[in-house]
Amino acid sequence: MEQRIEKAIDNTLESASSQLYIFNVGLGIVLVILGIVFFLTGKRTKGTGGKINAGLICTVIGIVSIVSGIVQMF
Repeated sequence: MEQRIEKAIDNTLESASSQLYIFNVGLGIVLVILGIVFFLTGKRTKGTGGKINAGLICTVIGIVSIVSGIVQMF
């Protein structure tokens, strides 16, 4: 009984894992685009270092997310 439940859970999680990797890459792309937008709008208005920093942080996290998703897919 327990083995059947464990196999069912393992199969479900294994089938969902590829979708999560694709979601990870997609979210990374969105974060990179959002980071670039924040970075460019922060440069236009002087005196707002917060937008520039937020843009850089979003871009770095997005790149890490993209690389992580691609590595886990292969």
